[in-house]
Amino acid sequence: MNAIVEQRQQAQLRFQQGEQNIVVGKIENCPLPPEELASLNLNSPYVVEVFDDGLTATVIHLCINGRHYNLKRRRAEARVQNIDGETSFLNEVQRRQDLQALKDKASTAAAFKHIVTTLYADYRLGFILSPWIDGKPLCSFSREIFRQIFDTMFALEQVGLMEWDLCPGNILYDGRQIYLFDFGYMYRFDPLEHYNSDGLASPAFHAVERLETRNVFGYLLRYQDVMTANDQLALYRELKEVGLDIYTQKLIWLKQNFAHPSVIHWQTEIIERWEYALDNDRSLKNLFIAESFRSHCLDIQDDISGKSCTPMTLKRIDKVITMAATVYLQLQNNGALLFDNATLDQLALIKKYQDYRHLAQQYQLK
Repeated sequence: MNAIVEQRQQAQLRFQQGEQNIVVGKIENCPLPPEELASLNLNSPYVVEVFDDGLTATVIHLCINGRHYNLKRRRAEARVQNIDGETSFLNEVQRRQDLQALKDKASTAAAFKHIVTTLYADYRLGFILSPWIDGKPLCSFSREIFRQIFDTMFALEQVGLMEWDLCPGNILYDGRQIYLFDFGYMYRFDPLEHYNSDGLASPAFHAVERLETRNVFGYLLRYQDVMTANDQLALYRELKEVGLDIYTQKLIWLKQNFAHPSVIHWQTEIIERWEYALDNDRSLKNLFIAESFRSHCLDIQDDISGKSCTPMTLKRIDKVITMAATVYLQLQNNGALLFDNATLDQLALIKKYQDYRHLAQQYQLK
């Protein structure tokens, strides 16, 4: 266990087991008394619709006196069965407190315009109240959408916050701009000393990778039958071009703020790898194959460890098994075999994911 991660998890568990509370916002922002919002019956005339597929909370669309609200209420038991899942609602309220302070400050408000406003939150009562956003979960991508997401990630990193879960359900789009509204897996870190909130232990994880792993490669897999290989590569090129621009800005910021040499070297290596890949389609395709395999493996591992698998988990596993059977040497040569996968030969790698498929079938969310 990473010592930094363990320290964070133990602090969260102690807070959860204690009596201290966290309240965000002003009570006058509540259209009903907080206790009534926390216990509001789903058959109430204020309830417009209910979204009960979240892993940590139920989302309730309210309309009260003509105004629309998003009421997020904690589940009695999180559906992700690990410590980060168990403490994700607490973590979200903590981050809501951090983020709303940044949104309320004139000098930082513009940088966080894509972060949803928190009207009121009470950790012990178990709810978060926000304005209702008239949008839908992000289901397509463009250069502008990549720009909005990565600009926001860079702004977050500059204030020491790392978002790990850029999955489709955590990003809303209203036709003009995106909104991030779920922060259960956003953690504090020192961007001048560490790669991410795991410290210096996990260089594979960063903002662009998180969007790729938790979102983009799943999207491409979901629509592989209607998108040509050239269409997929073109979208991936746009993602990398925007990511390269943001990471070049980030490298300048790291140097200006005297970041640790290892962090500067890490960021420089990522930039150079992408510049090389963007130089020609063959190099870009090789990187695409390597990073798609990496992303599917990481997402599968998340689902298995949390016992929170879906049909997409099974689809990803099937893709990994096919890739391991057909392009194993290419994956090995391009550094796509991470963590314990790097120690496995081809047959052992295929066997591992065949076993994972059995587990994923057992861990399907109901």
